Amino acid sequence: MAVAHQIQESRRLNSASNPVWMDGLRILLGLFLFLKGILFLEHTTDVFLIFSESQDVLSAGKAHLLTSMVHIVGGLMIMAGMLTRLALLCQIPILLGALLIVNPQRGGFTVSNVELVVSLLVTGLLLFFMIVGPGRYSVDNKILRQRKADETGA
Repeated sequence: MAVAHQIQESRRLNSASNPVWMDGLRILLGLFLFLKGILFLEHTTDVFLIFSESQDVLSAGKAHLLTSMVHIVGGLMIMAGMLTRLALLCQIPILLGALLIVNPQRGGFTVSNVELVVSLLVTGLLLFFMIVGPGRYSVDNKILRQRKADETGA
């Protein structure tokens, strides 16, 4: 029990002691994912046109809408630092799909494939923030800090 408390305490301190630039980078990552979700919604008709000849039109449409919503809601959560690790975790399957399925169809694994480079960068940032945590300017940190004050004051 004491070891689990020490691990939890060290996570709080590590995330709260992150440099401010990490918070800025987390906010930019969330903003990027939010805007990407909005752009996906703008191209919904294109997805239906592409898949109109196949039998899985509705499945493709649902997947596209789900991807858009996960990017929009997850991006907002990452920007605010609210349930950050959960929001990051929800983004990873989408980006792995982009890396393994979509990007190879758009030009393979070449340096000139800008979307591939962006997908790799975003995936790396997602993994980075999964490890280091949301940072000091986040809803998660404010709630944890409040909880700790309540525990020590009680």
